Amino acid sequence: MNTATWPRLALQILWRVALFVLAFALISALFFVPFASALSGWADEFPLQAQLYADTVGAVAMLAATWVMTRFVDRRPFQTIGLAPKNAPRDMAAGLAVGIGWLAVSVGGAWAAGWASFEMPVAFSGSLLLVAATSVLFNVLTQQLLLCGYIFQTIRSRANFLVALLVSAALFSAYHAGVFQGAWLPAVNVFAAAVLFCLAYGITGNLWFPVAIHFAWNLLLGPLLGLTVSGTGQMGLGWRMFVVEGPAHFTGGAFGLEGGLVVTVTTTLFIVAMIRFLPRQRVQESNDSSVSPRGSERPEAR
Repeated sequence: MNTATWPRLALQILWRVALFVLAFALISALFFVPFASALSGWADEFPLQAQLYADTVGAVAMLAATWVMTRFVDRRPFQTIGLAPKNAPRDMAAGLAVGIGWLAVSVGGAWAAGWASFEMPVAFSGSLLLVAATSVLFNVLTQQLLLCGYIFQTIRSRANFLVALLVSAALFSAYHAGVFQGAWLPAVNVFAAAVLFCLAYGITGNLWFPVAIHFAWNLLLGPLLGLTVSGTGQMGLGWRMFVVEGPAHFTGGAFGLEGGLVVTVTTTLFIVAMIRFLPRQRVQESNDSSVSPRGSERPEAR
């Protein structure tokens, strides 16, 4: 790519991203600001239901902001964001399998090292788990639309797959910065997870695959197993099936398993596996210096 074009391309990306974030913020405010006082009291009394409301609103606002940008700014069909129904069941099933496998290897590694032990859950509730699963689904849909959706695709259409992957992963890690509390390894692991999700998107050309991977990981780690997710126990439902105790740099300490070297290793292994399945055109694109003449992403779902 000609270096002289970088300022112009960066400006094109920045104003679109800024408009996208503004649209998301304004639409979200419509559902939160008028009910702020009521929601505050509701969150204290019914925390799970309040979380479901917040996650649902987040997903609706993200979908609406994405529709506005694709329809009126990029002038392309909304489904090109990666939510076309074609192959959705297949890719979601594959994503669930990958997410379950990723978590199983991570927890299994900690267990094999003697840092995790099974604990019989107390007061397990299938209905609470179902509500939590719905909340988690909306939450990860929002995060994946933010990570692999409009911003990623806007960068990719004006640069290449590798640049979009690295910038989006860095932004995703920055999005979670508030829970890192100055620790560097959780930031590295979140960045690596974002890379894995973007590679999953690159394999299929749709969001169903990374959404399902992310959903399986978060649902099993937090609501089902009762472990800490991204430094917070907010997703716990009052029971736990595993206790993780061991060297903090391996098990993540207070941040949870996601902040330890165990997950660093397993995520790296899954990234390598994803790269092997990445279509050749994605790899070639990462080395291509050409710029899309229209600057509009047109994912091709396989």
